[in-house]
Amino acid sequence: MRTTPLLALPLLAATAAADPAEAPAPANPAPTSAMGVRVGGYGFRREGAMNQDQGWNECRMNGFGVFADRNLRGPLFVEAGLDTYFTISQPAGDLPIDRASALLSVAGGARTQLTSWLRGYVQLGAGVELTRVSVPYGDSDTIREDKVLPEGFFGFGGDIRIGQKTSIGSNVRIHVMGNFDYDPAKLQMTNQWVAPPAASSVFDASPGLAAQAQFYLRREL
Repeated sequence: MRTTPLLALPLLAATAAADPAEAPAPANPAPTSAMGVRVGGYGFRREGAMNQDQGWNECRMNGFGVFADRNLRGPLFVEAGLDTYFTISQPAGDLPIDRASALLSVAGGARTQLTSWLRGYVQLGAGVELTRVSVPYGDSDTIREDKVLPEGFFGFGGDIRIGQKTSIGSNVRIHVMGNFDYDPAKLQMTNQWVAPPAASSVFDASPGLAAQAQFYLRREL
């Protein structure tokens, strides 16, 4: 009878090992968040453009930014980003506007795993643009103003895994954001004694469509 406790020890150990409640958590759980850097550019749709190559080249801007995203349930995820953009050379005949912007955005989307190394996604987002704009007036004057403008976008893209936690990708976004009237004739100084037009009238923003392309490097945490 004294040997019974000794015989029961292996049985108790096997029972404890088989109990799911006592099983240890995985040492390396799947990552749920990531950070990345991106570069890109965008241009506004030119109203009345007949040539598609020139249809999205109004107020062309280039820039870079950082972003972070977090996985939610299933294929869903959220993203937050901060980007800075600035104007590049403008087409002949356009108003020579100088525009520098910071874009703060948040977005929600869904991903799909196409292969073990390739996945795609769609997203819908909104944000705010903090922009400083200026245009020359006459020989030496400049008209400038700071604006805070809302913006929204729809995007789609995909990325390729190049390491255990690293991927590279690209996306396309269509924005609805503030744009200005690009008619140089409205700013011609016809009389040197006439006061420059008010900045609020020169930079009276209206909603416009802009197409954006970005390339990014993403690292899972």
